[in-house]
Amino acid sequence: MGYIKLSENRYKIIIELGNDVSGKRRRKTEIFEGSPIEVKIREAELIKEYYRNSHIASIKELTFEQYSEIFIKRYCHENLGLITIDGYERRIKTIIPILGKTKLYKITPYMLDCMYQELREVKKLGYHSMYEYYKIINVMLNQAIKWELIDKNPNLKVIKPKKRKSQRNFYDLEQVKIFLNCLANERIKYKALFILAIDSGARRSEICALRWSDIDFNYNTLKINNSLKVVNGVLDEETAKTQTSTREIIISDATINVLKEYKEWQDNYKEGMSDKWIGTDRIFISKHGDYMHPDTCNMIFRKIIKKYNLPYITFHELRHTSASILINKGINPKTVSQRLGHASTDVTMEIYSHVFDNTKRESAIVFDEIMSN
Repeated sequence: MGYIKLSENRYKIIIELGNDVSGKRRRKTEIFEGSPIEVKIREAELIKEYYRNSHIASIKELTFEQYSEIFIKRYCHENLGLITIDGYERRIKTIIPILGKTKLYKITPYMLDCMYQELREVKKLGYHSMYEYYKIINVMLNQAIKWELIDKNPNLKVIKPKKRKSQRNFYDLEQVKIFLNCLANERIKYKALFILAIDSGARRSEICALRWSDIDFNYNTLKINNSLKVVNGVLDEETAKTQTSTREIIISDATINVLKEYKEWQDNYKEGMSDKWIGTDRIFISKHGDYMHPDTCNMIFRKIIKKYNLPYITFHELRHTSASILINKGINPKTVSQRLGHASTDVTMEIYSHVFDNTKRESAIVFDEIMSN
């Protein structure tokens, strides 16, 4: 604190206000004109007005609410995609009324247990939602340790919510054949979309991000290296979900032929649109050639299965359909895992454990037949 003389009877008064919640230095400055005695009086007035009310003692005194602001700004916006950030912000907003005023370093396992109980009972949240809250708290507190704001993570002593294993729905081979026969009566765009989804096992966000340059028609290869998501009308296109999600796979001749037919249709459509064409190299497009919203995949799929009275599954479960067909045809788990872009073979084994169990039973039946002969 103090003041600097700028010229005769003109001073710059500087009042130090400590650090803000992110550790940045805070100060109040004022240009004052008057005598040496008057500037001292004014400095005292400013100290009384600002210092006592605005000083933040220590960054160690951060409340959970203050820390959440830093976490979203410094961690989320620099490391996460828009979809993930949106989910974090919504859940943190729910947590703040419960933990917001608590000092970060004073949060205990008991407090967290009580918070989870309140979310589960008052908000009527299921296992999946509870698990997401647990993960967010874990990420936040682990990051606080890295920033040296706290020494330990109390969330590690809380009973981890158990994820309830849900049965994966998918079409079997016969149902896929029926579905493909139905597609023969549909627009080539829809036919290409669903056949590629079943063949590749790609996620809808990955499919909507595909460009024609990602396909090599000579070698039947498809590069999956981007993911397209839309949050509150804002397009978020980034590298695929994880490092292993970036992959190159081989697709069938039948799928390539359908894509060639679809490209020919799209080229003619583009020419007919003339100056109305927005102009993208995307495979699946909106009316004027811009990106196709990932939700459109679900909407079209629901209409088609309802139209032909097919068993209900979601568009994402075409991915499960693709995986189950490969597994039942004897493709080894590592190959299936790489094709789907899973982080490891263990992930594939866990998700499709029931399918692998079926193939084990079938293997035993085959061996019985061999022994009986």
